[in-house]
Amino acid sequence: MSAFLSVLLVFGALGVELLGFACCWFGVFWGLDAPLARQRHFPAINWLNSYSLYPQSLDQWFRDNIAQDFPEIRVEMSSLLQVEAELQEIVQLVGSDALPMDQQLTLEVARMIREYFLQQNAFHEIDAYSGVDQQYKMAKAILTFQDSAKKALAAGAQLEDVVNVPGRTDLMRARFEEGYLDRIDGLVEEMTKQIASAVEE
Repeated sequence: MSAFLSVLLVFGALGVELLGFACCWFGVFWGLDAPLARQRHFPAINWLNSYSLYPQSLDQWFRDNIAQDFPEIRVEMSSLLQVEAELQEIVQLVGSDALPMDQQLTLEVARMIREYFLQQNAFHEIDAYSGVDQQYKMAKAILTFQDSAKKALAAGAQLEDVVNVPGRTDLMRARFEEGYLDRIDGLVEEMTKQIASAVEE
């Protein structure tokens, strides 16, 4: 399908009309992204340009079979990536250190979404596949990190201390190991404890 859509782009205005028709017909558009491929971020699909017409149709299924808050989590993750794209324009001009602490945290959370949630290694025996249950828990882990970090920063912790807790690294690396789905809750709990302890240091 992606090859078909790429060919359509060659035909200019006619291609745009055909592209619109194809997207309506298939209901999904994956925006392949060369810069992501050069960065070795695979699958190299641009999350800002890609879309699906199915989320609203599937929301109730996800609520019934995965978790009641699954649709809201999906929307929040997408919103964070959109905000990151807007902040990156500022970062390119003045650097990330010029941003307020909460916006620097948003950049870190978005980076976690990109590197921990979206990026996959198709040649890795374990990371090549991730079930919906695991995807949900990984998404919840990211938002739990964000909430815990916000509380710690409000209580006086330093962003660097919060972002660099070993528990966060352990959470992200463990996805390459067997039994990750069963371990993730414990890893999130340990990460949360370490973030809370960063306030006292």
